[in-house]
Parts: sequence; C-alpha cells; structure tokens
Amino acid sequence: MATIFTDFDQSIIWRHEQVAARVIEALKKRGFHASYCKTALDAREQVLNLIPSGATVGIGGSVTIRKMGLIEEIKNRGHEIFDHWIPGISQEEDLAIRRRQLTCDVFLTGCNAITLDGRLINIDFTGNRVAAMIFGPKKTILVAGINKIVRDVEAGLRRIKDVATPLNSHRRHWGKACAVAGHCVECNLPDKSCRVTTIIEMCPKGNPEFYIFLVGEECGY
Repeated sequence: MATIFTDFDQSIIWRHEQVAARVIEALKKRGFHASYCKTALDAREQVLNLIPSGATVGIGGSVTIRKMGLIEEIKNRGHEIFDHWIPGISQEEDLAIRRRQLTCDVFLTGCNAITLDGRLINIDFTGNRVAAMIFGPKKTILVAGINKIVRDVEAGLRRIKDVATPLNSHRRHWGKACAVAGHCVECNLPDKSCRVTTIIEMCPKGNPEFYIFLVGEECGY
C-alpha cells in the first residue's frame, strides 16, 4: 500500500512532467532539440550519446554539468576538454581555455533560467559561457533541472539575482555583497558578478545543433 509520502512524491513527479512537457513544446517551436529526462543519470547518458568520437569538448561554468560526473567520463573516453575550473592556473591560462570553448566541437552548459514559453535566460561574469551558447561550437548541449523553470523573463532575472548568483558567489568564497546578504542588493561594485545578461529567444541561426535536456530533478543553482 502506498504511503502518504509515496503519493506526495508521485504528485511532485507528475507535476514536473507536466511543466517540462509544456516547456519542451515551447523550446521545439523555437527551434531547439528538446527532451525530458526523469533523472540526471538519464540525462548524462543522453549527453554522452551526442558527443562524437574524437570531438573536442568545452565545459561552461556549470555546477549541473560537473555534478553529473560528465567531465570524468568524457576524459575517460579520451576527449580533449577545455575546462577553466582548474585550480592553480594563471589568469592567462584561464582566458585561453575560455577562448578555446568558443571553437570546440561540443559545448556543454547549464542554464540559469528557462521560461515556460521557452526563452533561455543567463547572466555571466566573464561572458564566455553565454558567448559559446550563441555562436562558435559545432554542437551545444544544455542540461537544466526542473528548478530552473520560471514563469517569465522577469521571474527568471529575479531567480538568477536572488538565488543563482548569491549561491555561486558563496560557493567560490567571493566576498561579494550578494554572497554576504544571500540575495541581490543591486550592487554596482568593481567585482560585480552580474555583468552580461542574455535572453535567447530562438535557437541561434548559426547554431542549429542545440540540444536541451530538462531533468525532473533539481540540478545546480
């Protein structure tokens, strides 16, 4: 016999599937290849299947991609990886890796927010992640948890500033105002994190191989 908690969990799964179906339909209308994965493990297998043998792989600044264990598996398969989250590298090395991400064969990234009508919203500090999402790599693969879905652009921007950016700043031990307050304080400081804002309305014309996997679990920030 199902317990009240089992019924509760099933209701959450049902809602996730309903919301994801709505967003996926909207994304497809906007020219993206979009599909739903019940778990991050399912998404991981789908992503790996899309990476051709011998392809160079760029990794955007994404907690989601890293928590899925994709980088380790891709390395084990012998791919050349451009990942700037390497402890101890110089600023010059960091920037060189970010530039290589712009011309890689496959670019893996997360997303800060996706609206119900299929728009991708992101805010960057350096800008390499959003740049690679727009143009450059031969194939882009984006993975986003159900927690990234928002009603509209305004809600997406609010989510990024009040949730994603403070958490990322705190994770990296940046002494930024939002990392201290736990929410956006609309700062205008020299070390401000929110520097580049993009809203992708449709699949970029120069990037037709743009795959999006929505995961029925919370992933990343």
